[in-house]
Amino acid sequence: MNHIITLFIQLATRLEAASKSSHERDELIKSWEDDTFAGFSSSSKCRKKINKVAPERKYSNRSNGTVNGSLDYGEYASDREIRRRLSRLNKKSMDSESETSDDMDKSSEYSKSNTDSTSSDTESDTELKSQSQTGQSRADGSFTPDEGFDSMTDDREWGARMTKSSLVPPVTRKYEVIEEYVIVSNEEDVKRKMQVSLPDDYVEKLNSQKSGTEESDMELPEVKDYKPRKMLGEEVLEQEVYGIDPYSHNLLLDSMPEELDWDLAEKHMFVEDVLLRTLNKQVRRYTGSGNTPMIYPLHPVVEEILKGAEEDGDVRTVRMCQGILKAIESRRDDKYVAYRKGLGVVCNKEEGFGEEDFVVEFLGEVYPVWKWFEKQDGIRSLQKNNKDPAPEFYNIYLERPKGDADGYDLVVVDAMHKANYASRICHSCRPNCEAKVTAVDGRYQIGIYAVRKIQYGEEVTFDYNSVTESKEEYEASVCLCGSQVCRGSYLNLTGEGAFQKVLKEWHGTLDRHQLMLEACELNSVSEEDYLELGRAGLGSCLLGGLPDWVIAYSARLVRFINFERTKLPEEILKHNLEEKRKYFSDICLEVEKSDAEVQAEGVYNQRLQNLAVTLDKVRYVMRCAFGNPKDAPPPLERLSPLEAVSFLWKGEGSLVQELLQSMAPHVEEHLLNDLRTKILARDPSGSDDIWKELKRSLLWLRDEVRNLPCTYKSRNDAAADLIHIYAYTRCFVRIREYKTVTSPPVYISPLDLGPKYTEKLGSGFQEYCKTYGENYCLGQLIFWYNQTSAEPDCSLARASRGCLSLPNFSSFYAKVQKPSLQRVYGPRTVKFMLARMEKQPQRPWPKDRIWSFDNSPKVIGSPMLDAAVHKSHLDREMVHWLKHRPAIFQAMWDR
Repeated sequence: MNHIITLFIQLATRLEAASKSSHERDELIKSWEDDTFAGFSSSSKCRKKINKVAPERKYSNRSNGTVNGSLDYGEYASDREIRRRLSRLNKKSMDSESETSDDMDKSSEYSKSNTDSTSSDTESDTELKSQSQTGQSRADGSFTPDEGFDSMTDDREWGARMTKSSLVPPVTRKYEVIEEYVIVSNEEDVKRKMQVSLPDDYVEKLNSQKSGTEESDMELPEVKDYKPRKMLGEEVLEQEVYGIDPYSHNLLLDSMPEELDWDLAEKHMFVEDVLLRTLNKQVRRYTGSGNTPMIYPLHPVVEEILKGAEEDGDVRTVRMCQGILKAIESRRDDKYVAYRKGLGVVCNKEEGFGEEDFVVEFLGEVYPVWKWFEKQDGIRSLQKNNKDPAPEFYNIYLERPKGDADGYDLVVVDAMHKANYASRICHSCRPNCEAKVTAVDGRYQIGIYAVRKIQYGEEVTFDYNSVTESKEEYEASVCLCGSQVCRGSYLNLTGEGAFQKVLKEWHGTLDRHQLMLEACELNSVSEEDYLELGRAGLGSCLLGGLPDWVIAYSARLVRFINFERTKLPEEILKHNLEEKRKYFSDICLEVEKSDAEVQAEGVYNQRLQNLAVTLDKVRYVMRCAFGNPKDAPPPLERLSPLEAVSFLWKGEGSLVQELLQSMAPHVEEHLLNDLRTKILARDPSGSDDIWKELKRSLLWLRDEVRNLPCTYKSRNDAAADLIHIYAYTRCFVRIREYKTVTSPPVYISPLDLGPKYTEKLGSGFQEYCKTYGENYCLGQLIFWYNQTSAEPDCSLARASRGCLSLPNFSSFYAKVQKPSLQRVYGPRTVKFMLARMEKQPQRPWPKDRIWSFDNSPKVIGSPMLDAAVHKSHLDREMVHWLKHRPAIFQAMWDR
């Protein structure tokens, strides 16, 4: 049995690695073009978010493996080990960064859209059979949704990570059919972003790129002549479609007779083309029937292929089908089934569609980016339980090409409520179409174009190239395209692991504040800044109207993005090799290097996209707060020496005043008054060298406080250490707050919120008004790479604890009779603090220790910020004192 397990793992290796080139595969497809099997192909009908139209994923040949014969599955422990390893193997694809939107909606069979404003109101069945029918087979051989449910879920964890949630019936989505884009808000601004502006030397640049004489990241606008979309009901149809996950694909390969003279590519194409098209030909009858099964057996599909092959005298295909049917009959524990995806779009033109044919534009409501994210924040706030499944998404970013004369920018096209049939097109990891931004009649649009010949009856698909920062969402988003190169999920995972390593190491909280402070102090844009931004494709469309300090900060972010672009391929390669060596002995280094470069390029594009989203958000808030965004003042201002004295020593609400107030309940009055008198006498503001005198005064105060008696409620020793840290801080920065802004409401339907809210809330819309706090713009600019936080200003306060904003003196003076055991300040706490300061200066300090922090500090400053600003190490004298000063008090729990 161990030998069999080894063979099976080798099989998985070959299936993962071996593939023909796309050209060879497409040539092979042509050999399969036979009217006998004119059916429908596969895709994944699941929720999606479309970010952008990304470059096509590259698949490289790894090896030329062959498939071993059928295996004995009697030993379930071994089965589980194989499944566990294959499941881990399939968590790898995270390469591009665009997102689109998929559909789980319903539609009537072969319904045709009217040119008038109508509703697409056809429904797939959302109700299951009653519980009395649970677990029973249907008369036509298909399964009811719960039949063998648990065991099937376990089996399918092999390659697809399919979960029960993936088998929930699709949500009924009724939308208004539209013929052109509908702008939701800021119509003038959105039209400007969608307006084509060709560079003066467009033709020359285009010819240079086509001839290969000029390599450039600046993708030029792709100008297309207007062509009408394929007519729904005539040239394309909507119908229920089904697919298989990677486990089912591998199971079919394993079931093919060993002795057949089929090479591996032919076997893959039998599954992807013949079997899946026949499958969707059989299930067409369920469209609009109201009783569509979630699971459909593959046995009758193979039988139909066998029957057609016998009629045509195709001996090779007959033997193939007979072998698979024999395996299905003998391997009762394996589930040879397909899974429902929802409605798909299929080619209904007898001669098919040619390569580069225009199929349809992706229409919907167009949102400015800031408005779209307000709606997403509203959706999250209205979902009562944050563990609720995320709602369906039908949105795509329409992104201006970087080579446009006015540069890159983006808007969001949402097809949830107003759309055309493009929003029903399914995902495939090996698609026959691509979604790309094209310039038609002077305006950008998202068009779906064929990348190869599409046969009559074949499903229209494109690769969503979707991304998510949620591992749970990634693992639940199972792909059912059934292709050999299926990634297992229609989402790509970003936001963790190797993709973030350069960001964490070189662009931490302190680094970003240093860049922001530098931009705020200059408050001007240099020629080099403009050149840097221009080389990244950022021009007047995105940057117009922003204050100079924002543009200067953006240029510094672009420099980091370019730096990350050079460093990241090495980090991704290292990570990928470490992971794959756990499973494979033979690894092609050149292929892995190529994949790492592709993935790093995807991260680069996503970084620029997130920067553009951030700038659109802050421009809107600044417009609301100041009228003209250019009038928004820099949010960071370095304190002068006199201002620092006021903040630390003698001003209203100064840190010394806070210290004295905190100490008052714990120190005898005459000692406290004596200390106040001495503090007034040591005012450093009259000195010729204020910084030097301020440091000397703070070090004196440190020693005075250390000489005061300590108790478990009055930790003067800890307060003295904090004074010492302040004494070695030179860079104090005031945070300038903007006024709070509340937006007009966005309207959210139950469908926006998710399936279960439709029943709870009815058909009415919910209003949500977004409120932007005083530090929203600063927080969003600091966390420019992350768009998942609704309140980046709160995230900023949390991230600043300790590393930027030192603890409050009140932390060390208890106001209760029995302090918490968290109030420990022994050698281990000091050692932890020093380790965080020296080795992890960018990380915030934890709240579960003795320290407490302001939720919204008005002034920040720390030795760690000093080191970032001056690009130096921590002051050795400061660290040495903290490490070697004698302990003067030790509470019981300090030990």
